[in-house]
Amino acid sequence: MASLTDRFKYDVFLSFRGEDTRHGFTGNLWKALQDRGVNTFIDDEKLRKGEEITLSLVKAIEDSNMAIVVLSKNYASSSFCLQELSTILDCIKDKGRCVLPVFYLVDPSDVRKLKSCYGEAMMGHEMGSNSNIDLLQKWKNALHQVANLSGFHFKNKDRDEYEHVFIQKIVEQVSREIIPVTLHVPDYLVGLKDQKLIVTSLLSVGSVDTVHMVGIHGTGGIGKTTLALEVYNSIVHRFQGSCFLEKVRENSDKNGLIYLQKILLSEIVGEKSIELPSVRQGISILQQRLHQKKVLLLLDDVDSEEQLQAIAGRSDWFGPGSRVIITTRDKRLLTCHGVESTYEVKGLNDKDAFELVRWKAFKNEFSPSYNDFLLVQKHTGKLTANKLLRLKTLKTENKFSGYVHVLERAVAYASGLPLALEVIGSHFFNKTIEQCKCALDRYERVPDKKIQTTLQLSFDALQEEEKSVFLDIACCFKLYKLTRVEQILHAHHGDIMKDHINVLVEKSLIKINEFGDVTLHDLVEDMGKEIVRQESPEDPGKRSRLWASKDIIQVLEENTGTSKIEIICPNSRIEVEWDGEAFKKMENLRTLIIIDGKFTESPKHLPNSLRVFAHFQNPSWDLPSEFYPKKLAICNIPSDSTSFEWGDFFKKKFKNIRVLNFDGNKFLTRTPDVSGLVHLEEFSFQDCENLITVDDSVGLLGKLKTLRAMCCIKLRRIPPLKLASLEELDLSGCSCLESFPPVVDGLLGKLKTMSLRSCIKLRSIPPLKLTSLEKFDLSHCFSLETFPLVVDSFLGKLKTLLVQSCHSLRSIPPLKLDSLETLDLSHCYSLESFPPVVDGLVDKLKTMSVRNCIKIKIIPPLVLASLEELDLSNCTSLESFSPVVDGLMDKLKIMNFRSCINLRSIPPLKLDSLEKLDLSNCYSLESFPPVVDGFLGKLKTLLVTSCHNLRSIPPLKLDSLEELDLSCCYSLESFPSVMDGLLDKLKFLNIEHCIMLRSIPPLRLTSLEKFNLSYCLSLKSFPKILGEIRNIPGLLLYETPIKAFPFRNLTPPPTSYPCKCGIAQFPNRVVAMSMLAEFTIMGEGKVIPMQSSHVEYICLRSCELSDEYLSTSLMLFANVKELHLTNNHFTVLPKSIEKCHFLWRLVLDDCEELQEIKGIPPCLRMLSALNCQSLTSSSKSKLLNQDLHEDGNTWFRLPRAKIPEWFDHQCSEGLSISLWFRNKFPDILLCVGSPLTWFPNHQHRVRVIINGNTFFYTYGLNIGSSLKKNVSFTSFSYENGKVQ
Repeated sequence: MASLTDRFKYDVFLSFRGEDTRHGFTGNLWKALQDRGVNTFIDDEKLRKGEEITLSLVKAIEDSNMAIVVLSKNYASSSFCLQELSTILDCIKDKGRCVLPVFYLVDPSDVRKLKSCYGEAMMGHEMGSNSNIDLLQKWKNALHQVANLSGFHFKNKDRDEYEHVFIQKIVEQVSREIIPVTLHVPDYLVGLKDQKLIVTSLLSVGSVDTVHMVGIHGTGGIGKTTLALEVYNSIVHRFQGSCFLEKVRENSDKNGLIYLQKILLSEIVGEKSIELPSVRQGISILQQRLHQKKVLLLLDDVDSEEQLQAIAGRSDWFGPGSRVIITTRDKRLLTCHGVESTYEVKGLNDKDAFELVRWKAFKNEFSPSYNDFLLVQKHTGKLTANKLLRLKTLKTENKFSGYVHVLERAVAYASGLPLALEVIGSHFFNKTIEQCKCALDRYERVPDKKIQTTLQLSFDALQEEEKSVFLDIACCFKLYKLTRVEQILHAHHGDIMKDHINVLVEKSLIKINEFGDVTLHDLVEDMGKEIVRQESPEDPGKRSRLWASKDIIQVLEENTGTSKIEIICPNSRIEVEWDGEAFKKMENLRTLIIIDGKFTESPKHLPNSLRVFAHFQNPSWDLPSEFYPKKLAICNIPSDSTSFEWGDFFKKKFKNIRVLNFDGNKFLTRTPDVSGLVHLEEFSFQDCENLITVDDSVGLLGKLKTLRAMCCIKLRRIPPLKLASLEELDLSGCSCLESFPPVVDGLLGKLKTMSLRSCIKLRSIPPLKLTSLEKFDLSHCFSLETFPLVVDSFLGKLKTLLVQSCHSLRSIPPLKLDSLETLDLSHCYSLESFPPVVDGLVDKLKTMSVRNCIKIKIIPPLVLASLEELDLSNCTSLESFSPVVDGLMDKLKIMNFRSCINLRSIPPLKLDSLEKLDLSNCYSLESFPPVVDGFLGKLKTLLVTSCHNLRSIPPLKLDSLEELDLSCCYSLESFPSVMDGLLDKLKFLNIEHCIMLRSIPPLRLTSLEKFNLSYCLSLKSFPKILGEIRNIPGLLLYETPIKAFPFRNLTPPPTSYPCKCGIAQFPNRVVAMSMLAEFTIMGEGKVIPMQSSHVEYICLRSCELSDEYLSTSLMLFANVKELHLTNNHFTVLPKSIEKCHFLWRLVLDDCEELQEIKGIPPCLRMLSALNCQSLTSSSKSKLLNQDLHEDGNTWFRLPRAKIPEWFDHQCSEGLSISLWFRNKFPDILLCVGSPLTWFPNHQHRVRVIINGNTFFYTYGLNIGSSLKKNVSFTSFSYENGKVQ
């Protein structure tokens, strides 16, 4: 049995009286424990010297998982033993670990009541000359406490028990207590840290009064068991008993449920030979044995409710504090069992996936890492010296780029599935690059058997109909909208398949993403396709589903189709040269969807078995005369066909058609008569740009649920509607529609969604009854003058109301909006008043925007208890914001009053959740809104810029504030008082142009990054800083009369000009700059030398820098990365600049006297020397050296230079260069000579055409990432003058 060496040094600490049992009972017990593999501490006799226990013994007790106390006749007579016992109870028992007493030839009651030899021993201690009453009492308490613990009693009065049998019982008990050893997990784990924390938090291990069950679910091979084991190992030491039931599904199938129950009883209770006649009896015994035990149970790969009922039926089976972890592929199983806390395991991201496959392939930590891969693929100019050195090393290793390519392919293929990454990586071990590529090619054709078998377990557990639905989706409908998939499957199978889809989701075979698309893991998709491929590996015409374009083309051109084919849905464009006869043999074809296809002729036959018929090929097919698919349910009409072609077709009775689609048909001028389609539920003719007339029959479809006519830009009228079942009506973008269609009785009682967005000529809407409406969109109806009258003003189910940019709308009638969550009235320039709300009740409203409603003067009182975002910006006539009922806006996160120029006050509000408050440009605002308790503890952004009349801000609690802008508050006399001065999360502080501000109170600014105090004309002193400032990269002080700076709290401290008083006086702000990460000096005639290891950005513009200054000062800035020396008078760039090892950008523009460049920084990537008219030819040649640019991604701008001879291809303006290559795409270096000056905001573009694709390159664009090719660029410009 393994020991808990990962957490404790010892499994067991033995406490005993040496003279009683060392060479007898205790010695035998220690030997038996050691033989069992229990790492047991037994002290050396030499350690028991004196009366005090040694520090080494205390450490051994602390490092032990449990303790055994052998209470023998003379145990209590030893003060050493009593001290040891007290320490054991303090260090082990009080921390929830086990203390096991063994009463060896003594009566437990004598120990508890201090009678007989124990009483005599304690009396002896009391009579001692050095007796300590408190210590004696502690020993008595310890004896009483240990005597009350459950343990073992060896009497042996009648010699009815052998000592070795007694010892064996103790060993068995100890084994059960310390059995929770950490279980084996894979050697190399990645991507589990965050997921482990989530699952551990779901377990609430600290809660000891309840039992928690947590389910971990996900697709096969995703890492459920590994994650569960990691969590199990991290908490197992907290439980009295534990058990890992591995492969529950497999063991249950092979050995039955009783087998699982026996394992559980054996591992936790120690009953190894128990017989269970039935599962029911096993359940009873488990309940009886476990209900008092705090246990940890891990049930791995459960796949049925019966398994859970047999081994973990209910929470009350287990003792308080117990935890049960269940892994399964089936989320529904967890729900049925009442498991409330569940977690779906996520696949690995690219970084973790790369690291895992790399480890499996190379078996060591020294192979190129993911960071190396990124360095090669995406390196930019901003590289440190170390990274540049690493990059050069990697590029010299030819093998690396080859292995990176196959590892990258492996990562893409596995799509984050750990099982696949491990299988592929292991296969790569000791393989050549070519062998790895061949293996990947094979995997992409035929999935690996181990991966296929593992994933197919979930498929095999499905019912037959569920299997069929899964194969339909995997082969043909991945990334289709869920609603579309439901429609197609309903049509294809003849029944509603929603429940089948839910089963697939719960079994982790498919997912529905946030956009409503049906998705599935790439390898699960491959698993499904392989199942269908195996129906007929060599002949695709005998498979049930065809999706691969090459297979479909083969079947259609070679006429090899059979009655086996049920679905044809190509995954890419197909071009078919055929005789039109291929469909004749496919009498069971139900679904034919061809989104992009070209056929040499129309089919001579189409199966009447079709239920889904959607083809968009050009030209469209002529329909065979005998084509009459009576069960047709979904029909998509090609975009180039006319209504006349299909008019006769729809005159036939199609009682099953539910979906009819003419979308994008550019020839459709009038919709056909659809009166015969009595069961039509969805009719769509959006983007029919020439549609003028909608047939009257459309308005009489009694079962129609969805009518879409978006962007029919010539449509002027819709016929009267009598559509009692209509749920969705979308007329958005019908820019010629002037009036809403008449509605019979005004009744649209089932309508849930209505959109008239961008019906720019629509002037009015008749009264309507919209009792079920949930979303109403009138946005950009520029001509709409009146809001539609709603019967009884009732829109009680409306959740979203969008009326933005209705420029002519003047008023909105009273409405009942009990369910409203989103209201957008923005840009309604003519709207004169906020819409009256019945009872002011909009307590479910989450988002309200009234932006740019320039005529609204007042917002009425409202109940806004759920509001999260409020935008009243640019309401220039708004004078007051009426009190909110109860002042309660405690869920509000964003409040924007920007440019409410007439707003004078805001009522008191409770804003506990506010994260952003913008009061900028509220010129008339005189007082800051009173905040209940001054609490704005979650506020991150506070913008009060240009509030010209604001004089003060009340005390506030701003614990989370990151950005504070008070700039241009001309009347502000005092900085807001911050509770405790605590602004330790503030990063940006701007009080620029606060001309009346005289002082700033002491502040704690631990995280400040930018501080703008410019033009604070009345501010005499810098604020006192509480605590430390980690760094200040930007400090702006233009025209501010501050002379003293308390920078003693800056971390790290200054490296020069130390001052004991903490105040530094400096004429050119030298000391302050030496501590900043970024500084700029402009136009100063003399710059005092300074030193700093913190500065990364330096700009010394127009400072008359001398050669002497430059040669001595550059070495003082060891970590500078950007250096701007524009318009200075030095003549030589000194060799000392080479010691700036991190400098990557150097700007020397307008240094007209610069003649010579003696040194080049090792990491230089960008250099600009425009208008350096005196620069010598030798210096230019040095900067154009090929070695300097061989790594690519450099960008140099030089005056009057010529293109270097080492460029292979050169041409003049207006011409092009072409090159051909084989296999590997070559590195490319571009040099551009231009007669134009490159201004800061002007960038030349170079047109690059690769494989027919055109790209315009400017510096900073990584064309290589777009093309997935090896392309990098170096650019030069040649300013002012003739290009040579």
